[in-house]
Amino acid sequence: MSSKQGVPDATRIGRSSVAKAPEFQELYEFDGNAKTLVDATFPYESQIHRAHVVMLAECKILKTDEAAAILRGLKIVDDQAEQDASLRTYLPYEAALKRTVGAVGGKMHLGRSRNDLANTVKRMFLRDQLNRTIEALIALRTTVVDKAADHLDTVMVVYTQRKQAQPITLGHYLTAYAESLGKNIDRYEQLYARINQCPLGAAATAGTGWPLDRELTAELLGFDSLVVNTIEGVAGWDHIAEFAADNAIYMSGLSRLASEIQLWSTDEYRVAELDPAFAGTSSIMPQKKNPDSLERTRQAAAAAMGPFVAILTSLNAIEYQYSAARVGLEPRSLDAMIAATHAMTGVVRTLQPNKSQMLRYAAENFATMTDLTDTLVRETGLDYREAHEVIARVVNAAIEQRKPANQISIEMVQDAAKAQLGHPLEISAASIRDALDPVQNVARRDGIGGPAPVAVQKMVDSTRNELTAERARLSERLQKLAGATDKLNGLVGAIV
Repeated sequence: MSSKQGVPDATRIGRSSVAKAPEFQELYEFDGNAKTLVDATFPYESQIHRAHVVMLAECKILKTDEAAAILRGLKIVDDQAEQDASLRTYLPYEAALKRTVGAVGGKMHLGRSRNDLANTVKRMFLRDQLNRTIEALIALRTTVVDKAADHLDTVMVVYTQRKQAQPITLGHYLTAYAESLGKNIDRYEQLYARINQCPLGAAATAGTGWPLDRELTAELLGFDSLVVNTIEGVAGWDHIAEFAADNAIYMSGLSRLASEIQLWSTDEYRVAELDPAFAGTSSIMPQKKNPDSLERTRQAAAAAMGPFVAILTSLNAIEYQYSAARVGLEPRSLDAMIAATHAMTGVVRTLQPNKSQMLRYAAENFATMTDLTDTLVRETGLDYREAHEVIARVVNAAIEQRKPANQISIEMVQDAAKAQLGHPLEISAASIRDALDPVQNVARRDGIGGPAPVAVQKMVDSTRNELTAERARLSERLQKLAGATDKLNGLVGAIV
């Protein structure tokens, strides 16, 4: 059922007639629900007004009764702005405040400019978006590693250059992506420290002659530190470019995962099946089960590149100063990224691997040839290149005879050795069979980071420890922001 209309979803027909997963639905709804940057950042601007007025009162720049009048007026104008979007930009807002409390409302802007106000607003909005992004990535990484733990023994083939390469396990593949997600989280956490710096006090660009307490304002707004130089306070934009760059990097990786799963789910591969709640169907072809969640994720990844290019291009075109020509990071692009992350979290959680098909491909399609080559080196003393060429002859012969890899015989190996080396090899049929077993191929690779179940389990355990630390850091950041808001509210209450 549609959560908005209370009627059946007409798109849920055919092989995807089950209800659409909420995380999948989000990929359809984020665009229509997206706010403009002005609307999304307005609540932060209101919070800054209150903190600035409190600071002006603490510094004796405003009298207590003046600060109280302004603070009461802010609440009234904020309520008006909910109905009147024109009040969500500064000068109309200030005019409304003066109409509400009189000329004293104009004193709210002492020691401040729209320049440092606008940059502070964006930093507060983006730090919340960073925490929101990190929270979504933690959930995705948790789901990926949980799925990996369920498939330590699910043998499959890993590809290089879109050609079958060697046997691994699904758990090994997923812990690789979990490690990549960890690096993305690291980048976002490092960026948080650079974004969570307060530029208030920079004013237009040269600071102010009013004796402001910049540290107090920063504290009341939850910032960790200051943007110290007043020019950098209004000219700096690299943190926004960095956010867009981190998004583009992360989304390119998410797109690669979506692309791989889409290949796995094709009619030719059939090694994994999408849950129908994350798939669509055709309006004409009843056999279709379209990977819509994957393709919309890939679409969102492509769209993530645009803001990065636009932001850098806008910075290339201006000098190192405040400028309205700079391009910002719009809520829509962030909402698309979060929606795609939620969708892929659901895709991974509900993915249905075809274990028997995975194992069959690993056994039949020559992915075990590296191990067979290694066996010749270990047991016969050949150098690796000679062994490599012998096995290449074996593969060619098997293809010509229409034999899968697991039907390669000792006779085929000896024939290839005679053709390549001029003599047979001292090797047993049992050794050949062992080398051709994909399960044994995997089990032998038990070194750090390898696909053997014992190695993958160590990666699962390590990742889960990292996730615990990531959740703790997220909680600490959120608690600090909440504590700052509580302190600001308390000081406002004491004045009013």
